[in-house]
Formats: sequence, C-alpha cells, structure tokens
Amino acid sequence: MTLRRRLLLVFAAYALVAVVAGALLARIGIVRDGIDDLRTELSLVVGGMLLATLGVTLAAAAVVRRSVTRPLDRIGTAVRDVRTGARHTSIPTTGPLELARLGADIERLRRQLNTEVLDAVKAREAVEQSASVLLSLRSQLEPDVEALPEEWTAAGQVEPAEGVVAGDCYDLVRMSASQLGLVLVDISGHGAVPGVLALRCRELLRAALRNGLDPGASLLWAHDQLDDLGDETFLSAFVAVADLATGGLRYANAGHPPPILCAADIVVELPPSGPIVGPFDGEWKTAYTRLAAGDTLAVYTDGVVEVRRDDGEEFGVERLVDVVCRASDDEADGIVKRALDEIIGFAPGRLRDDATVVLLCRGPRVTRPIVKLQR
Repeated sequence: MTLRRRLLLVFAAYALVAVVAGALLARIGIVRDGIDDLRTELSLVVGGMLLATLGVTLAAAAVVRRSVTRPLDRIGTAVRDVRTGARHTSIPTTGPLELARLGADIERLRRQLNTEVLDAVKAREAVEQSASVLLSLRSQLEPDVEALPEEWTAAGQVEPAEGVVAGDCYDLVRMSASQLGLVLVDISGHGAVPGVLALRCRELLRAALRNGLDPGASLLWAHDQLDDLGDETFLSAFVAVADLATGGLRYANAGHPPPILCAADIVVELPPSGPIVGPFDGEWKTAYTRLAAGDTLAVYTDGVVEVRRDDGEEFGVERLVDVVCRASDDEADGIVKRALDEIIGFAPGRLRDDATVVLLCRGPRVTRPIVKLQR
C-alpha cells in the first residue's frame, strides 16, 4: 500500500472519529438539556409539594383551632369563671364529640358542686338558726328565782350531757308571799328534743301549781295533758310547795330519785309517791314534811349519782350527802356549784347523762358532824 493510500485511510479514520465525537457531544448536550429539564421539573414538583404541605398544615391548624382549641379555650374560660366565684356560668358542650363529652362532664360536676354548696349554706343557716333556738330554749329552761325571805335561799344548776340543752329542767316559782313552788323534771334522753318536752312539762306543772292544785294533783293533770308522749318517752318529776312561814313542805315524787333532806342530825330520803310518768295511767299522792331552821332539801336527777369512773365506781348518794349536808356555805347557790364541781371532777370527761341539782335551804346553816342517811 502506498503512502497516499495510507494517508487517505488515516484521514478517513480521523474524519470518522470527528463525526463520532461530534455525534457524542451532540448526544451529551441533549442528555444535559434533559437533565436540566428534569432538575427544573423536580424543583417545581418539590416546591409544589412544599406549598401543598404548607397549605394542608395551615388548613389543619385552622381546623384544629376552630374545632379543638377554641372549644377548649371556651371550656377553660368558663371553668376559670366558676373557680373565681361565678358558680352559675354554664360550661360549653359544643365542638367535637370528645370535647362535648368533656364539657358535659364538667357541667355535671359544676351543677353537683353548686348543689353541695347550696346544701352546705342551708346546713350552716340551719345550724345558726338552731343555735339561736337552742340558746333561747336554754334561757327559757333556766328559771329566774325571785327574792326569798331572809332565812331562805334556793338555787339550781343543770349540766347538759350533750350540747347546751338538757333533758332536765327545774323551776323555782314564787306563788305568793309565803309559798314557793319547786319543780324538777327529767326526760328520758338528752338534747334539744327532750329539752323542748321538759320545758313543756315544766310549764304545765307550774300552771297547775299556780291554779292551786296540790303537787300530786298537779302531776295527774300534767299527765293528762301529755297524751302524746309516745310509747318510748318517760319522765320523772319532783313537785313541791314550801310554806316559807312555817317550813312545811307538800310534795309529790313521780318515780324521781329520792330527794335528801339534811336535818340537824339525820338525813332523810323522800321516796316516790307515785310511778314514773309515761304512756300509762298512774296516781300520785301528796306527802308532807317540814324544813326546820338549818335544814336543806336537795333534789337531783339520776345523772348526778350515776356518774361513773373508768373503774365502774359511782358517785353515789352518800357522796352527794357529804357534799350537801356538811357544806359550810350559807347560800344555796354556793352549795350547788360545789356539788356540781365535785360531780364533774369525780369522773373527768363528758357526762353520760344530764346532771341537775336544786337546793332549798332554810337558814341559818349549821356545821354538822358526819350524818347518817335514813332510807
């Protein structure tokens, strides 16, 4: 092969390579343009997706705010209003089902709390009213003893076992210049209800004595008036009329603990003259005794002598006799206070039953040795 032929072949090869390279470059350009187009399209797609996501997020936030956040805000605002005192503010029950149920539950709780608050207010008002009634009742149960002749003193004191009102009550009523009525009533139970019944019974006995009935007849008349006692209500009573000129004492004892009469050298118990007063018929006789100068009559309820220590020992009648009959006081008031102090100090703590002591003293007091109790 000649040189010319070889050169032509080389030239042809170079020409072919140039053509192929041009074709490759053109193809590369086309691919590059396609990649740029794809990049642009991808950017547009990503941008669109971001915009769509942002839109969906904003729309979801708006929906959440409208259907969740705002109802929660309304519920929270209403709850805060209720907490600050606006108890009648209703809790919203709108919005999604769950929030509506939450609001309804809170609303029911609010209404229940309002009902309980109203009940508490009514209870407080009832307590205030009851306290006023009880204090008034207590003042009514405490008699105002009129002045007695110089040689006579009388006093009484009630220690309630519960609250401020006892089922015991007494009365010392000046019936005339020379006559003093004494009434002591003990209703079964203690507290306000027995206290009201005790006051009613006392007023009946006072009215009977003022109308001139003997103590026994007074008890019978009062029993007839108390026809609504019920099957489980009982009362004991001691009714007496003292002649302040002679010292004579007419009395009737309806199942009451025997009063003690402290005489010069002996202590006498005045036994019952009839049964306890209850839902059954009875007859009460009038008995007679006399208080000489220096004598003391002590009338008491069973809550006095039945006070017990933890070991079971009772205060007993003998201790009461010792306190009353050997007292150096000249005034009944001082002896009564000392007797109640001894009773309360005997068994410290709350009394189990109402305790009442009433004394009628005819002076001058005398200092007695240890006296014997005659039953």
